[in-house]
Amino acid sequence: LFDLDNKSFFRSRILSALKTMSFAVTSAQEFHKLLFRLHLQQASSEAMSGWIFFAREILWPEGVFFDPTPEQDPEELKQQMEQAKSMLMAIFPEQMRAVLSQEIAEDGIGMFHEMLQNRVVLKSISYQLMDEIWSEIFPDLRDVVTGSSVVEVLE
Repeated sequence: LFDLDNKSFFRSRILSALKTMSFAVTSAQEFHKLLFRLHLQQASSEAMSGWIFFAREILWPEGVFFDPTPEQDPEELKQQMEQAKSMLMAIFPEQMRAVLSQEIAEDGIGMFHEMLQNRVVLKSISYQLMDEIWSEIFPDLRDVVTGSSVVEVLE
């Protein structure tokens, strides 16, 4: 978002500031006790199983993977596709449309729309995004998370 060159430094400075502010409010011993107590609460097997249950209920409510949508008639499906394409075209920057030309922009939006209809492509994109999120949260995993290397920007 802010394109910080040294994100880990920025993150450590924020954590250091939070720690300093918490020491100002409480003593160092009380702060460490609070951290230890919170760690024991949140890292317990009951808390972890609760988080796993919570995530599972978000992804698969009541154990159902997904409810199939009712069959749509071809006219309604075509109307939704045209509406989605027009919405994609509306968010495409006007400056890029002027540079590329209207025809190339429409072809590109059409191809992008078709890619979004492919389940394999959507799964791949979502897995790569999840890999990127994990590597931002846990930088030590960059060598383990293999999909994130695909979307890294060359410097």
